[in-house]
Amino acid sequence: MEPFGTFSNLREHFAETNILNDEDIAAFTSFLTVKRLKKKEFFTVQGELCRSIGFVNSGCLRAFHTDEKGDEFTMYFAFLNWWIGDKTSFYSGTPSRFSIQVLEDCEVFQADKTKWEEALDQIPAFEKWYRIKVRKSYEATQQKIIDTQIESAEEKYLKLLKNSPEIVQRIPQHYIASYLGIKPQSLSRIRKNISLGR
Repeated sequence: MEPFGTFSNLREHFAETNILNDEDIAAFTSFLTVKRLKKKEFFTVQGELCRSIGFVNSGCLRAFHTDEKGDEFTMYFAFLNWWIGDKTSFYSGTPSRFSIQVLEDCEVFQADKTKWEEALDQIPAFEKWYRIKVRKSYEATQQKIIDTQIESAEEKYLKLLKNSPEIVQRIPQHYIASYLGIKPQSLSRIRKNISLGR
């Protein structure tokens, strides 16, 4: 029987870096609560305080910003093993800059600010893991900004097909178009051209 039960996916996620041992992971899970969300519900709402950081154990969510005109700009899609939440809002107490909405019924392991800070203080290995995680996340964000400026819409879509096929398989086309920064009609044209080998 899996000793971590509910948290087996989280254990495998931490095992990828080989920083936390089983005792560290067990200690960390004691700071978490399990939250189940239905499709269309929100984990975080733009303009409100983000009160928790979460680990996606199942399902799928979408992070997006809504501008003054009501247009939505998709920032990312979160699947199994993704960490979610607006960390700026979480740490500073300012309103969240984006919303995170459920696209598929999901289960999230979450911690509020008090629990998260206690875990960082009491579990040195987790604090080390988190520092590395933040650095890698920053590097990935910087690379995405560069790619957004230099790649064509078709290049972005082809990269998506290669690196994140689950997005193409599970996410509605209009959300994918929003993520790529193009209109749905443009995405349809790109997909047609690819299928025709153009």
